Amino acid sequence: MPSMNRRTVLAGLSGAVAAVSGCAARESSATPAHWVTVYLGDRDEAHDITVTVENSSGDTLFEREYRLSDGNEADEDAPFEESTGPETIVVTVDGTRFERDWPGFEQPGLPCDEPNRAGVEIWVESGSDGSPEVRMEASCQHVTME
Repeated sequence: MPSMNRRTVLAGLSGAVAAVSGCAARESSATPAHWVTVYLGDRDEAHDITVTVENSSGDTLFEREYRLSDGNEADEDAPFEESTGPETIVVTVDGTRFERDWPGFEQPGLPCDEPNRAGVEIWVESGSDGSPEVRMEASCQHVTME
């Protein structure tokens, strides 16, 4: 049976320290991000939803499709790079398009304090006639790119 020598122990400890320090460095250097959260207001319904965030040039900064229902009623904190200057949010619910401005400094609680970034909560609800409606709320929280 081979004996464990000092060199073997040091090699093993060096590998463990490198692995742990890599995890810590990755966590501390995470890039802050804007974020989008989508909630289904009426869980008795199911909706196909697309959320797009564009900058002032009309470039797409974020786009994601959702199928929300009672079994999947939310998608929280989907990040996109915070330095991109979002300007417009387009939400399409079952083919109906809603366009809103990205929340700015006129919103209570904005601008966000460090390390938080602005994001939106999008609530898909039903109007009195059964047609889809969208409600958006600005918020601040610490979300990073993964």
